[in-house]
Amino acid sequence: MMHNAPNPNFTSAPRPAWWDYTEQVIRRFQQHEWDKAEEDRSHTHAAADDAFKAALTAHLNGPQFPHSGLDPLAPPENLSPEASHDTADISSALATDAPTELALPPIRIPAHKLLLITRLAASIGNATAFESFLEPSAITVLGGIADDDLDLLQRLLMHVVPEQWSIASIRGSMNIAHCISVVRPHLSEGKISAHAAREFERDILAGIAAEAPLLIIQPTNATLPPGLPLDQIRRISLMPISRDIMIATLRASHSDVGRFDEAAVRVALPDDKALAALDPLCIAVAMRAPSACEVAERLRVMGRTATTSSPVGPHLDAFTGNSPALRAARQLSRDLRAWKDGRISWNDLSRSMLLYGPPGTGKSWLARAIGNSADFTVVTATFGQWQAEGHLGDMLTAMRQCFHNARAAMPTVLIIDEIDSVGSREDRDPHNRSYRTQVINAFLAELDSISREEGVIVIGTCNHPELIDSAVMRAGRFDLKIELPLPDADALLGVLQRHFPEWSEACLQGLAQNAVGCSAADVDAAIRQAKGMARSQEREVTIADLRAVFATQSDPEIDWRVAVHECGHAVVCAALGLGTVRRILLARSGGGAVMWDPTPRHGLMTDLAATLCQHMAGRAAERLIFGEVSAGSGGTAESDLAKATAIAVGIHTRYGLGMFGSLWIGNEDQAQLHDPACRMRVRQSIDDAEARAVRIIMDNRDLLEGMARQLVRTRDLDEQTAKVWLDRVRSPVLAHAPEPAVDLGQEQRSGAEP
Repeated sequence: MMHNAPNPNFTSAPRPAWWDYTEQVIRRFQQHEWDKAEEDRSHTHAAADDAFKAALTAHLNGPQFPHSGLDPLAPPENLSPEASHDTADISSALATDAPTELALPPIRIPAHKLLLITRLAASIGNATAFESFLEPSAITVLGGIADDDLDLLQRLLMHVVPEQWSIASIRGSMNIAHCISVVRPHLSEGKISAHAAREFERDILAGIAAEAPLLIIQPTNATLPPGLPLDQIRRISLMPISRDIMIATLRASHSDVGRFDEAAVRVALPDDKALAALDPLCIAVAMRAPSACEVAERLRVMGRTATTSSPVGPHLDAFTGNSPALRAARQLSRDLRAWKDGRISWNDLSRSMLLYGPPGTGKSWLARAIGNSADFTVVTATFGQWQAEGHLGDMLTAMRQCFHNARAAMPTVLIIDEIDSVGSREDRDPHNRSYRTQVINAFLAELDSISREEGVIVIGTCNHPELIDSAVMRAGRFDLKIELPLPDADALLGVLQRHFPEWSEACLQGLAQNAVGCSAADVDAAIRQAKGMARSQEREVTIADLRAVFATQSDPEIDWRVAVHECGHAVVCAALGLGTVRRILLARSGGGAVMWDPTPRHGLMTDLAATLCQHMAGRAAERLIFGEVSAGSGGTAESDLAKATAIAVGIHTRYGLGMFGSLWIGNEDQAQLHDPACRMRVRQSIDDAEARAVRIIMDNRDLLEGMARQLVRTRDLDEQTAKVWLDRVRSPVLAHAPEPAVDLGQEQRSGAEP
């Protein structure tokens, strides 16, 4: 017999691999629900329900379950792929001329049940895959479950387990043949308590010790035992809601024969990312619509509303330049897209990144751009938000909820700002030490848990990475650590071009040079200021407006002193071979900075002495050129003097290389400096280092002054420009020999003006 061509109104996209298996699971579930409904009715008024029974019988014998020698409700594991395709072909043929508006099923099963069992079956994929769950040694983790779905999902498992098998908790499955042990955390008032979390871990360990196959149901807010070797365990995640998932569900929930105009429904539905991001309540409301097309239309409106209500985020294509941070961001985004496409495994990519640098350099902006460029959901949080929740318990709950939200929305980029607020257990301040320890331990547990799961990467941002506990910073918790310094002239040019694409590069180049020392946030603020001034005069912003807001206000004499100071650091760094200078800049605030990549050292006394010399080189350059020093080397705990003092104290009290020999005195630098003998030795070490730096700079004075003059003119020297100068630095003949004594109090001749 020749079949008619399928009705074009019912044409659908190619079926995913899980489709046939999922349809069989849904039919088995429907039969169970209908049997229950018929049994309930038979207990009340059987005679009055003849019409209902006739309708149900007709439905079960209708096009959705054609009689072709197959049991239409056969357990999915007993249905061959060939038989499944035969069923689909016959169903399509019978429905070829069906109207586009079809009757609803005689019994409406709650939509959230159908949707969840569809996702469960699709996650498993096929009967053969589930059979592997039932091997005696099998351990399977089913993750990505919302806490609210935990109880229902456990009940739905009976519809995917073969009929001769049973399901039991770990305690009830001992010594029972054909029984799969299921372990899951128990909820108390909708949450997993600390006691329930401990019980969950204990049940997992008991299940591993038993002989029965083990299925671990892991909701998004639960963690697995830290030592569990996840690379040796089968893991699947509950499939997120997608167009295919919705269509498979609607075939059972909104059609008497499992057919409707799929092409129209697919076009009306939001895309997969928007569907996965919709709140379950939104989907529940949409599923109340009387037809599949109306359900899709409701979801489309809800998805569009959710999309337009959130601001459009940045994209990596909008960033210019080729800085190390941008290169790392682009590579990570490429890897995430490759993982989504199935071209690389999750274990092959970096799953965490720390972006650090001064305020306003665009760390959070770049992190969001990584997620947007990879088409990942972006979830943001800050330690400040968590701490604002109240006392310790509330703060930890907010933290865990954030990680829960990231899991629920995966694939996700979880951005945690102000991550340096986590603190350090090595902090010497005894105040709130217990609080810090508990916060850090909870944060480490969340990082470890999410690092063992697919679909979520963590990007932290901070200003002061040195304040973060070393356990947080180690690889595996933050794999990549990328500095975002203040943008250079090329990066600032890109920012200006995004704001003024119609202006020529020549006009903007001078502005970018004037803006060196500004952060990206500073530039945005200045542009808003210029546009506001122009609007107040009812005109368009001009290049003159921007020149005015970017005009430098610094004192030329201060700029010259800062340039000499910073170039002194760079010259000594090159002379002693301490590393590669990447950038030297003058900040608009009056300060400056040298950025350099240190060369790995052995930690010998000569290495520490060289580092001391480099820290004191800015002060030494000022002394040599101007005859006196400024306060620029001191001030904060991050100043040159503070770092030099910490090294010198460590030499004598912690490293076993100074006045106390091999004794370890402790970490309390301030306390050690109260000892006059120790203080004298520390000062002598620092003075010797400065004297050594003076001698090195004296040998390279002309070069230093020329380099400083160029820095004053351009306000920024990149790595290539700095290298041209520093390749000419004369190193001391004996780089590590003690320098001759230099009278640090004597006046030196002042340097020439730039």
